[in-house]
Amino acid sequence: MNITKTQKDGYTLIGVENDAGMLLRLTSLGAGIREIIVPDKNGQRQTVTLCPVDEEVYKSGYHGKTIGRTSGRINGAKFTVDGNTAVLEKNNFGEDNLHGGAAGLHAQSFEYDIKETENGVDVVFTYLSPHGEGGYFGEVKIAVIYRIYGGQNRFDIIFEGAPSQKTLLNLTNHVYLNMGGSLTESVLSQTLYLNASHVGRLNERLIVEELLPVSEEFDFRTPHKIGDHIAADSVQQYTKGYDHPFFLKESGLDKTACALQSDKSGIRLEIRTTYPCVVLYTDNYADSSLEVYKGRYDEQYLAACLECQYHPDGVHQSPESCGIVSPEKPYREAIEYRFKLV
Repeated sequence: MNITKTQKDGYTLIGVENDAGMLLRLTSLGAGIREIIVPDKNGQRQTVTLCPVDEEVYKSGYHGKTIGRTSGRINGAKFTVDGNTAVLEKNNFGEDNLHGGAAGLHAQSFEYDIKETENGVDVVFTYLSPHGEGGYFGEVKIAVIYRIYGGQNRFDIIFEGAPSQKTLLNLTNHVYLNMGGSLTESVLSQTLYLNASHVGRLNERLIVEELLPVSEEFDFRTPHKIGDHIAADSVQQYTKGYDHPFFLKESGLDKTACALQSDKSGIRLEIRTTYPCVVLYTDNYADSSLEVYKGRYDEQYLAACLECQYHPDGVHQSPESCGIVSPEKPYREAIEYRFKLV
């Protein structure tokens, strides 16, 4: 395993290269992923992520970073747990909270430690989120562990949270993915498998209103191209593409929750998770002036996010499984990323 550390303006960039050809670039800003590079079917190393080249744009955005304390949109930017009410930033249509607000984990500087393991390397990012940060109650010690394997193109993200009192957490990673290699194709031609039997119906503010059985345009249980039904009115309404929470038929690290692959590159990503939900976002609101890779500029549907998490508004709609934690019941969830060739 080859490990490098580079000091950037306000954060550290950590590179971990394994023996199977994968290079993972991680950042202490937002405990995030800056870039993933893996070999394609021809043995050529390819970037399979989208990320702003401009440092200031990157530092203020979500690309590849840990999202929290809560992921997605919380209706009314307010919730109550155990008699305590959190009043959050209204950064979604001026009414709801999105991704924890401006003081979310994506904007925070994490401490880090690098540990050798029997199978590779753990990069452990830690951050103490104080009581009241972003409007959330309770102090939470947060750890984001990237477990990188030496002999296979696989890494895991393990999220841990130790709160001082009963509170809400819903952590994910917001990496933008494209298996085509170095952003040479859109994700419309890439094949998606998503083992989800239900999808969230959204209102005009993209708040989940109810869970529905997947209809044809939302059914990826039989793998097909992302572009096959993206023009359907039900997909385009309010979101201009997929930006929907999909609820898994089964979850657990012993089964594939979703997979994305490119015929062009032969690269396939399989994702396993302990979470019950995956939010699929297809880069619907791209900024054409934003350089995202070596002269390549962003465009609609150039990438897809597969954000494993709890129901975004679960604290209001499914409180039995939404990320409520306590000192007696700390937070621990995991996502596995496995790259293969097809």
